Amino acid sequence: MEILVLIPGLLCNRRLWSAQIAALSAHADIYVPEIVGQTTIAHMASAILDSIRGRFSLAGFSLGSQVALQIMELAADRIDRLALLSATHGGLLPPVQEALRKAILTIERGGFAEYLESAYPTYVTSSHARDRDMRQSFMDMAYEVGPTSGLLQMKALLDLKKPFRDLGQISCPTIVIGGSEDRRTTPAAHEILAREIPHASLLFIEHAAHFTPLEQPAQVTAALGRWMEQVPAR
Repeated sequence: MEILVLIPGLLCNRRLWSAQIAALSAHADIYVPEIVGQTTIAHMASAILDSIRGRFSLAGFSLGSQVALQIMELAADRIDRLALLSATHGGLLPPVQEALRKAILTIERGGFAEYLESAYPTYVTSSHARDRDMRQSFMDMAYEVGPTSGLLQMKALLDLKKPFRDLGQISCPTIVIGGSEDRRTTPAAHEILAREIPHASLLFIEHAAHFTPLEQPAQVTAALGRWMEQVPAR
C-alpha cells in the first residue's frame, strides 16, 4: 500500500486530519509526523525524511506546507504526489509576520490562552468562529502541542525570508488548496504558488478560511482522494 504523509500546521497535530485519515486509510498507509521539537523548517523536513523509507505522497497544511516544500528541495525524487494547503511559495505574508511577532511576545509573557482566544476567529470564517465543536478542536490541538513547541514553530516560520528554490522543477502531480475566505494566506498567494509549479492544479474551498481540513472536511477529503488517484511521474 502507498504511503501518505500528512504534515500538520502551527499548533496542530493529527486531529487536524481526522476526517482525511478516516476516509483515506483504506487506500494508503497514513503517517502524521510531529514537528514539535525542531528549530527550523529544514530540521523539520530532515526529521520527516529520516523517519520514512522509500517513496511517498506528501500533503502539508500551512506550516506543514512549508515543510513539504523544503522536503521537495531535499528529496523530490522520493515524492509521488504533492498537496499544499493554506500555502505560500515560501514564508509568511507581511501581516502574518507581524501577527506572529505579537503572538510570540504574548506567549512568552504567559499569555498562551489569550493568544488562542484572539487567534481562533482570524483563522476561520465568521460562521465557523461561532462553531463550538470546531473551536474546541482548535483549542485541543493547540494545548496538546503546547506553548513551548508553538514558539519554536512560530520562530521557524519567521526565519523563512524568501521563496523556495526550484518550484519550477516540481514534476509530480501537485494540487494547491486554499480557502476562498482565507485572510491569513490569501487566495492571491495560492494563485502565485500554483503558477510557479508546472501543471499544478488550484482548488479554492468555498465557505472556508485558513483551516480548510476542519472547516470543510468533506471537500478537502474528496480533493485529496482524487489527487491520490493520479499516476505519479517516475
